[in-house]
Amino acid sequence: MLTCKGFAFLFVSMTCHPAGAPPDTYCQIAKPIYWSKQDTSETAAQVRRENRKWKALCAPKAKR
Repeated sequence: MLTCKGFAFLFVSMTCHPAGAPPDTYCQIAKPIYWSKQDTSETAAQVRRENRKWKALCAPKAKR
């Protein structure tokens, strides 16, 4: 069970960054995903959906 103190520590550690360090953003950590022939159709659909999100938010405009 998470106590108020534990929740506060978790929240602060997730939202605070050292001085001068940029916060992680989706586009800094996300990359296009590839699927293989062994993946299910549902997995491939999820990959395509995530790749559309990445392209809309992060892909350089010249490559769109």
